[in-house]
Amino acid sequence: MSDDDAELVALIDNELDESRRTALLARLATDERLRQRYEELRQTGAPLAASFDALLEQAPVARLRAALPADKPVTQPPRRFAGIALRQLAAGIVIGLLAAGAIAWAASIFGLFSGKEDWRSAVAEYMEFYTNETFALPNPDRDFQAKKLSVVAERVGANLTPESVALPGLRFESAYLLSYDGTPLGEIVYVDAHGSPVLFCIIANGGADTPNHSERRGDLALSSWSHGGRGYLMVGRAPEQQVAELAQTLKARF
Repeated sequence: MSDDDAELVALIDNELDESRRTALLARLATDERLRQRYEELRQTGAPLAASFDALLEQAPVARLRAALPADKPVTQPPRRFAGIALRQLAAGIVIGLLAAGAIAWAASIFGLFSGKEDWRSAVAEYMEFYTNETFALPNPDRDFQAKKLSVVAERVGANLTPESVALPGLRFESAYLLSYDGTPLGEIVYVDAHGSPVLFCIIANGGADTPNHSERRGDLALSSWSHGGRGYLMVGRAPEQQVAELAQTLKARF
């Protein structure tokens, strides 16, 4: 395992101190090769799920529970960070099978391999890689911006123009066409007066209409809703009320 791999696994396992984590996130924001390797390591555990399912089906759970000492503390699964703690997986599966809550524990762990993570969570996690330097250089080419928006608009089925996505206090920077679980995902990037990125995302997932919902996840404020078979999300490092108001402005247009 290379030094970079060791650092990336430690990031996935949430074992980095704040300074090392900040430095690595900054590298991930600018290094495409490193981001690809990070994604590969995140998916490392996926092929293991089927094997563990078979193990659980054959395990003598009742006998193992009976063998657990009465004063044996129940070990909780590692904190989630887009996967499970890779270094603790082998020990965790044994301890979990012996614990009184073995079945529920295993189900929650294996669910992390299923690829069914909510798309909003995926966006919020990826936004952690963005810094004020990521979009420091303004993009004044309005025609090019409009063309990028039209590409995204065609795939997500929304009317996206520089005028329809304009927001007070934010500078429209660019638009990107991404994919989540095979579904088109549009990411529209703004920066505020301090250079901090703000994202407006649209996914054509065919979901049912839902009202606006606001929440805070760490230093990020999120505000989301669904309408017309599309999901919408506004996310930024800003007060929750401010992000909710920006979302309401866009909701009135989309």
